[in-house]
Amino acid sequence: MLKVLFADDEPLMLEGLRFLVDWEELDFEVCGEALDGEDALQLIHSTRPDLVITDVRMPVIDGLELIKTFAESDFQPKFIIFSGYADFEYAKEALRYGVSNYLTKPLDEKELIEALQTVAEQIRAERKLASRQELIAALIQAENVSRLLMRENTAEEVEEALKALDIHPGSRICCVLAQGDSLDSSHLRGPVYSMSAKEMFRNITVYPFMAGSHKHGYLLVSPPEGPELEPMLLASWIDEMRSQFSSQVLFSASLEHQGTAFLKAAYHEALEAEVLQPDLNTSEIGFYQKQNKDQMALLPSGLKKSLLQSVTEGQLEPLSSQLSDVFTIFSADSTSSAWIDAFLSNIKAELLREIDVRGGDPALWADKWFPPRVTACCLPLLERQTKEDLHEVAEWFASADTNQEDTLVTAAIDYVRAHYQEKLKLQDIAKYLHVNSAYLGQRIKKRYGISFNEFLHKYRIEKAKKLLCRTDMCISDISERVGYADADLFAAKFKALNGVSPSVYKKG
Repeated sequence: MLKVLFADDEPLMLEGLRFLVDWEELDFEVCGEALDGEDALQLIHSTRPDLVITDVRMPVIDGLELIKTFAESDFQPKFIIFSGYADFEYAKEALRYGVSNYLTKPLDEKELIEALQTVAEQIRAERKLASRQELIAALIQAENVSRLLMRENTAEEVEEALKALDIHPGSRICCVLAQGDSLDSSHLRGPVYSMSAKEMFRNITVYPFMAGSHKHGYLLVSPPEGPELEPMLLASWIDEMRSQFSSQVLFSASLEHQGTAFLKAAYHEALEAEVLQPDLNTSEIGFYQKQNKDQMALLPSGLKKSLLQSVTEGQLEPLSSQLSDVFTIFSADSTSSAWIDAFLSNIKAELLREIDVRGGDPALWADKWFPPRVTACCLPLLERQTKEDLHEVAEWFASADTNQEDTLVTAAIDYVRAHYQEKLKLQDIAKYLHVNSAYLGQRIKKRYGISFNEFLHKYRIEKAKKLLCRTDMCISDISERVGYADADLFAAKFKALNGVSPSVYKKG
């Protein structure tokens, strides 16, 4: 129901407004009445009405001043104004401030009802638009957080995202994951705390993000001087969050870290804590436990990287050999089951990120992989299951490369043709196409046999050759026209590709 407030210095007019129409039937409730503009100003601040119906002439603060005040404030209720015919010029000034309607005294019931229906439709339409915009803003913010935690980014992209999110290098950070069927996009708008909890979490900023099918993440950020994100505080925060879900939700949390360099570490810790929870129906919180990092030394340098490369390039033969090496190391007595499970969950988390980069559905694969069907407590079965999982996704990558290569590279080349005159980088095109720049560079080289930069130089020089033949433009102007700020660089590239300088080529 919408709230309406009346303001008029005539008590009889206020009483008439109350009974002139059936406010409840029109979906309005009267939240206040004021006999002058000063009282109206205070009531508007305290009751936050959706609509104010006011006379333009009132003592202390008149209706026009009242409208001006809220036209320049953060809170902007709708206004319907009324006055006698003698005040029409005065009322016209108020109309310039966007009032919804102007009625003359004495008020006509039919005119008032029509004005109320119109303004009610306008308010609901604006609320619907604002809600949609709020959701879009929440989705964009969630995507920024996801990129920081789950994907590879350039230094420029990281800096841009941190600035947009207002996260500082010295901030305390912690990642919490929530998994359950009741999760939907409404949770991306952020938590709603009870009155008793608001003060406890006042200095903590929460950034929701999507972490897979039926899974959300929450990046908790506290300023350097703010509260420590220790397990007791996190447990209180998670208990507060549980009330916002309609069914059982599984929570897991990372350790507290200080500094934005640890964003990915916090995400992986929360993921490992989730994977290692034995009971998916528990209300217990899965807190990350530090593992013995000396076990990392057991893995040969680069084995994890080469394993991931074999999967993402669809190379099944080396993948089988690499998995055999990994599980030989896992079988050592000094390797803990918890560390093995955590290592494999990290591998799969990396693959989910790359699936997303290549236009796949990471949620589909996350449903297959998490929670794991087999853990390191049964190593031979885990090896067989891991081999099946990674071979299946390797085949997907091989197929995705074949299907997406032409359309992706074609889109990239179309972008070059449209923007070759500008300062252009591979990262710019990758960002536009929402793909990883290294992956895009690989696809271009595979199709044309040369790097992106070589392709760009060749394209620009071909354009320059046409201008040299068909126009009287000087060489420095042509250089600038085809995207070279440095004429010497242009001349060097031209000669390298054509065997002669631009001036000799122009003479024929």
